[in-house]
This record gives sequence, structure tokens and C-alpha cells, in this order.
Amino acid sequence: MLYQTQKTALTPLTTAHLAQTMTLLEYSNDELRQEIESALANNPALELSEEKLCPICHRRLPSNNRCPVCSSPNQVQDEKPIIFLSPRTDFTPKRRESYQDEIGLEEWTASIEDLPTYVLRQIAPELATEDRKLAAHLLSALDEDGLLTITLVEVAKYHHVPLSRVQKVQELIQRADPIGVGSLSPNAALLIQVKILEENSHYVPPKTADAIM
Repeated sequence: MLYQTQKTALTPLTTAHLAQTMTLLEYSNDELRQEIESALANNPALELSEEKLCPICHRRLPSNNRCPVCSSPNQVQDEKPIIFLSPRTDFTPKRRESYQDEIGLEEWTASIEDLPTYVLRQIAPELATEDRKLAAHLLSALDEDGLLTITLVEVAKYHHVPLSRVQKVQELIQRADPIGVGSLSPNAALLIQVKILEENSHYVPPKTADAIM
């Protein structure tokens, strides 16, 4: 007896355009140029269009050969605030370095430390053991400008602690270097800096805090 079976299989279907493209890819530069010249000679309707593209964004270049996108300077968004966090050295009296200190500077090696680790290392001696998780939570929520991306209420609810306890940890962070880090807004960071300047007997123009607020 004869049995008939059916099998389903997928076979690649090569179109004429694909076959021509694969053939052209195998040509060298001289062979490709000859093929183009032959096609132009055999078909008067064809035209050779030489387009110049930007080497960066690959957009078509205008007549002046300057890319309108890549050649234009980056525009600064005026609506985005620019925040400056001052280092602690601006708020403390400078001491004269000794000759031994100047020699020791040459022996230091460069090290890379992220901002949360840098701040946590500063406040660790003054931080209570039970508040370490709160400090780590706040520092892990800093953006690239050193400002908090979460509210203190969220942290208090997450750890089931009073809001005042989270505020004390935040104040400890704000007084670390750079002063104002861990604030909720640029204005809050500036207010902390003004407050510490006043505490260190630095002259602050009257009503400076009111102008910031």
C-alpha cells in the first residue's frame, strides 16, 4: 500500500531585486562603477544623483556642505535651573598649609568616589546606628545635581518612622560637603548655605534668605 504524507517547510524566496542586490554587493569598486555607467548608457531615463551625507547623522547636506543639525551649537534650556553646590572650604577659614603638606600632596593618588558614598562617609560618625538605613535611602535618591528625587514623607512611611526623625537625618546630610546636598529644591540648598555662612560669622546681606524664598 502507498501512504501519502504532507510536510510543511519554509523555503527562502529570492526576488529579482534581492538577487540583483546580492550580485552588486559582490562587485569591487571598479566593477560597480562600470555597471552603473553601463546602466546609464542603456537607459536614458536614468540619472546619476550624487548626494553628500553628513558623516555623523547621515542626513542630506545642503549646498553649503554644512549639516544644519550637527553644526549648530547646543542650545541651553533657560527654564532648567543651574545649581551650584559650594564645597565646605568656602564656609570654613582657610589654614596655611605647611611644607610637609605640600610634599604630601604629590604622593596622593587619584580615586573615584560617588556622591552618596562621599557624603555617607562624612556623616557616619554623627549618624545613629538605627538611622543608617534612612541615610542610605535618602542618599540613594539623589539626582545628578545632588537634590532629592523623593519626599521625606515617602521615606518616613516606607520605614515606619516619624517624619521628624527623617528630617534630622536630612539636616545632617545637608551640612555635609557639598553643603546643600540632599535638599528638595535649589532654593532649599541655597538657604542651607546662607544659614551655615551666618553660623560661621560670615557677612550675609540682609534679607538674603527672604530673596531666596
